[in-house]
Amino acid sequence: MYRRLGFGKLTSGESLELTAVDAPDPEWAGRLKFFLRHKGDPYAGHIERALDHPLDSLRTHFYVGCVDGEPVTHVMVAGARGFGVLGHVYTQPRWRRRGAFGQLMAAQMEDVRKLGFTRLTLSTGYGSMPYDVYSSFGFRSAVPESGQMYWFAEPGSDPAPAATGGTSIRRTMWDDWGALCFALARAPLAGETTPRSPALGIDEHGSAEGSFLGLLGQLDLAGVQSYVAESPAGGVVGWCHVVPSPLTLGGAWLLDLHVLPGFDDLLGDLLGKVDWPLRPVVFPTTADTHRFERPMAAAGFANAAVLSTGKPGGSTHNLTLWWRTG
Repeated sequence: MYRRLGFGKLTSGESLELTAVDAPDPEWAGRLKFFLRHKGDPYAGHIERALDHPLDSLRTHFYVGCVDGEPVTHVMVAGARGFGVLGHVYTQPRWRRRGAFGQLMAAQMEDVRKLGFTRLTLSTGYGSMPYDVYSSFGFRSAVPESGQMYWFAEPGSDPAPAATGGTSIRRTMWDDWGALCFALARAPLAGETTPRSPALGIDEHGSAEGSFLGLLGQLDLAGVQSYVAESPAGGVVGWCHVVPSPLTLGGAWLLDLHVLPGFDDLLGDLLGKVDWPLRPVVFPTTADTHRFERPMAAAGFANAAVLSTGKPGGSTHNLTLWWRTG
């Protein structure tokens, strides 16, 4: 659905039409796919699918600035349950440095508030010109001196969810993109284990914007499974992914199991959802062995090894490898 948000004016004098295209939209699909044709996988897959048909309850909003009806600048916000990902910022080279994107983002930020988004994440270079632009709209580094940024509709909000009842465990959906990116953007909480999501390539913190889309693409493979624990507030407080991994030996698959502090009681419930593949599965964690002993044993895992690991010049810690024979 096309929505006109208003008009602006470029420094070179042209009128800039500020619009929103709420996907899916068959009339705009071809134009936006062409405008964003430089985006590679896995992002191109999401753009194409979102414009063509609904993706669970994920809302994808393409914000476009047009001159004489032609797109010249763009930013996307996609998410659900108040959590969103901001990305695909692009201005055609010949229209840059004329104030196009700044005016579009101002209209976009006003619109996402009206749409009910309360938390957004994005990735950029720390200290770069885009970083300064995003900072001017209220985005802040999720970790000091990091280009991984987040925004709260209510400044000063606590990024850590409170441990409450009513958490539901279900299969991972497109809806979870924004909430999972938000959970992984910040530094680990006190008592939170690492690696936080080996399946998404995140040790302590980072962007899951692309790797989450890659995970969704893997779900078509036989045996691949993914579950999340959703809090009553709509956030993701735990996950369990079983995926192939090029980093493991002997054809073993990878278990990515994680819960936020205060949600340890969900470990067994997450593992109980898995239909285990007929192959070995390995699970790496820095958690104390006793913390995982009961739920891992109930799922058929044994403590295979404890390795000393750490970053060069930094502190060391123990990495426990749990192993399940297929």
